[in-house]
Amino acid sequence: MVTALASAVACSGVAQADESWPDLFREAVGDFDGQDEAHRYDMSVVSGDGDMLFRYSFDPMQATPLQIEERSEEISEEDILEGLSDDEGDIWCDGMQEQVLGNVALVSEDEATATFTYTPTTRPDADSMERQVVERTVATAVVDKATRQISSFSYHLPQSFKPIIVARVHTFDLNGTCVAGPSGRRFISEMTVSIDISAMGSRHTETTIQRVENVEAVR
Repeated sequence: MVTALASAVACSGVAQADESWPDLFREAVGDFDGQDEAHRYDMSVVSGDGDMLFRYSFDPMQATPLQIEERSEEISEEDILEGLSDDEGDIWCDGMQEQVLGNVALVSEDEATATFTYTPTTRPDADSMERQVVERTVATAVVDKATRQISSFSYHLPQSFKPIIVARVHTFDLNGTCVAGPSGRRFISEMTVSIDISAMGSRHTETTIQRVENVEAVR
């Protein structure tokens, strides 16, 4: 579930930004204002204990852009490819307006950054459970004033809830860091997702860490 939640909140969309949002926030979550170059990169996903779950390379110039380099025996190649099918090549920290439901507010700022909170949502094709979790969180985005791009973002579930009668989500936290790629466009270099749930008398806690490295423009 934790991988699905990460995918549900990190995939960029095409919805229009709300004109009522603060200008800096609207610009930061909006579509990239520059040349949209293709990039190759390497991505790894590890557990909170450091065990490799899977690792792949993405190169849009290859006949098969996504190549799985390593995976845990507990995860099938089919499951990995299915989970990544909508996200191929999308590592960017912009184009996130589709994930903003509303209630955007400036909560702090200094000379370099501005911090906003908002109510997030998932992409349209996310399942009901994912949407229930995400829309109960408080999202935070830190925007760099010089580049007008997101430098970090997070989701925090302030209180537990029961999405169905036999299950409870106790905690959910997502933290992402954005760094500049070769063109200056920021990408999600690391994203940590943690969830603690109980169902049918058993409790399950899971943490995953996703890292993107070796980002290069291809022509």
